[in-house]
Amino acid sequence: MSKILRDSETVNSLMSAFTTSRVTVLKALDGKSNSELAKKIRKRALDMGCRMKGEEKVKVL
Repeated sequence: MSKILRDSETVNSLMSAFTTSRVTVLKALDGKSNSELAKKIRKRALDMGCRMKGEEKVKVL
């Protein structure tokens, strides 16, 4: 399972939206949990504009 790239503001928003701990959100976004809650957290993060690792765009100078 791929990791989802995020910032601290996104993590805080997800914690608030799902009334859960930072650890739960981070495990979900790192792909270390596959519970129903983790799936919902990942979906919401992607809906919020987060990207999966490997999908980020890199500009070579």
